[in-house]
Amino acid sequence: MNRKSILAAFTVILMILLLLPLAPSRMEAAVPAHSESFYVNDFAGVIDQKTENYMVNYGVKLHQQTGAQVVLVTVNTTNGTPMEEYATSLFNAWGVGSADKNNGVLLLLSTQDDDYWAVPGKGLEDTLNDNVLSRILSESLEPDFAKKDYSAGARKTYGALIQSLGGIYSETVSTKNYVSDNAGVFKQVTKDYLNQSSNRYAATTGSGIYVVTIKNSGDKSLQDYTYAKFAGVAAGPKDVMLVLDIGGDNYHVLQGKAIDGVLTNERIGGILDTVLEPGFAAKDYAGGATGTANAFYSFFLARADASQEAAAAGTKSSAAAATKSPVKSNINGKPKPVSASTGLKIMGVYLIIIALFSLAASGRNRLIARFGSRLNPFNQQNMNRLVTRFGSGSTMRQRRHRRHERHRNEALNHSSSQRSFWGSNEGGGGSSSGGGVGRYSSYEDENEGDGGSTNGGGAGRYSSYDDDDDNNSGGGGSASGGGGVGRHR
Repeated sequence: MNRKSILAAFTVILMILLLLPLAPSRMEAAVPAHSESFYVNDFAGVIDQKTENYMVNYGVKLHQQTGAQVVLVTVNTTNGTPMEEYATSLFNAWGVGSADKNNGVLLLLSTQDDDYWAVPGKGLEDTLNDNVLSRILSESLEPDFAKKDYSAGARKTYGALIQSLGGIYSETVSTKNYVSDNAGVFKQVTKDYLNQSSNRYAATTGSGIYVVTIKNSGDKSLQDYTYAKFAGVAAGPKDVMLVLDIGGDNYHVLQGKAIDGVLTNERIGGILDTVLEPGFAAKDYAGGATGTANAFYSFFLARADASQEAAAAGTKSSAAAATKSPVKSNINGKPKPVSASTGLKIMGVYLIIIALFSLAASGRNRLIARFGSRLNPFNQQNMNRLVTRFGSGSTMRQRRHRRHERHRNEALNHSSSQRSFWGSNEGGGGSSSGGGVGRYSSYEDENEGDGGSTNGGGAGRYSSYDDDDDNNSGGGGSASGGGGVGRHR
């Protein structure tokens, strides 16, 4: 083995040894990013939207009132990882609860594994000890979980955990009317649900959802009718109005000025296309309107904590408040700083690599300067190679000289190309038109809104959820050493 091969092998081995402690464990790699709402993470898809909104609403209220957090997670399977280990990893990676009080609790349901586990924070080891957790799980979760009615079991258990931490899980809401069914297409149960939901969630988020049905918009365009109706009911700057034109087979949504940079026309269009359109086309107006309202509630609830922080700050912009959250993670904020020991290891690796390459380059340059070649002609092995390749005498010296000139020219060319490698990357922004979103606004030019334009703003607490950074280390509480309580079958 020659000197070059030994040097390369040594470099690889050294890099592996130094980087091995930095490699994430199997569990760290398996921890997913939390959902937009944070309080409910239904990765298994077993919680209906109504139930999820209800739980998130009271999870937000608990955090606002006490700083405690209750987080629900559903997965299909933990892929062989013990429930306790998986739940604890989620708890610590997401930072459930506050860092100073450690007052969070995480409930994990694994449907294919037919198991569940609850992990309390270290600060709740007295409030939610094993006996209390076992009783809550046995009474509230086990009966429905055994029947695979995960949504019902999750709602009951989430409420029991909320109440055990001093929060509320049911309240008398206001009776403000948010529904105007002029076309007569809703049953009373639908109107009651829409009214109760808007009153309940508006108290948490500051945004109400008005739902209006009409037989036709008369001599006005549907957009003009929506504008007039929005003003007529004195809707607020954070409210949303959905108008269903039954006779005209059309619909329109208008958002208040204070949220048009958050709930953009593009976001509204996506909700209308995927949630409202299928029901509306099938003349299931109640189902379409309820699903659309639920989607808007979910959007606002996921950002409710950020809205409260922005209101408390007073002078901070909504975009700045969007980067804050009660749980610090690389999804929503700045990347977590690298520890000093980790930084030193990384720096050491780079320094060693640079030193090795510098050593190799220095040796090569010395040979070129002395012999006009990267090979030592007095080394017996190299002499044999040169004689075999070039012959002897002046021919070898001439070729050696040409090789020296070629290497020098290559070095100059390489230096020149390096200097011109870096370019400039200038970009531009854009704007979004106002006026709300209608049924065909994404497809036909004549239905585009004619309102003002708004600069792109932050979307709220979890607006950067789709970043590619998968490092989700939380800055909140840590799980208790007891490990929590699981299912007893």
